[in-house]
Amino acid sequence: MTHRVTGYLRRSNLLMDVVLYSQVLWMRRLRVLRRLLVKYRAAGKIDKHLYHELYQLSKGNTFKHKRALVEHIHKAKAEKQRERVLKEEMDAKRAKTKAARERRQERIQTKRSALAGDAEEETKAE
Repeated sequence: MTHRVTGYLRRSNLLMDVVLYSQVLWMRRLRVLRRLLVKYRAAGKIDKHLYHELYQLSKGNTFKHKRALVEHIHKAKAEKQRERVLKEEMDAKRAKTKAARERRQERIQTKRSALAGDAEEETKAE
């Protein structure tokens, strides 16, 4: 009589699919990630563009687990916020330099008109 084998070798890499199919594991992981994405989109934590991007990445096996996806979302949101701040700063700087350029042009124009006016008065005086 033989006994039932339940040790380590039974669960070796060759037989791992028999213990728990790799496709079942993949489907579970994908469903967990997709559920999280839907929940975040419904709560307004991510917009539809980021949702679509992360959906494709999760389908492409980028995230090993839920925590990795959550960390990626936080990084993406921080990056987006940083870009927004930089854009606002650049817009403010552009507006400031444009206003300064316009003031300078006005100043030059008034000086030119004043010089032209002085020159006309001198020619009339002569």
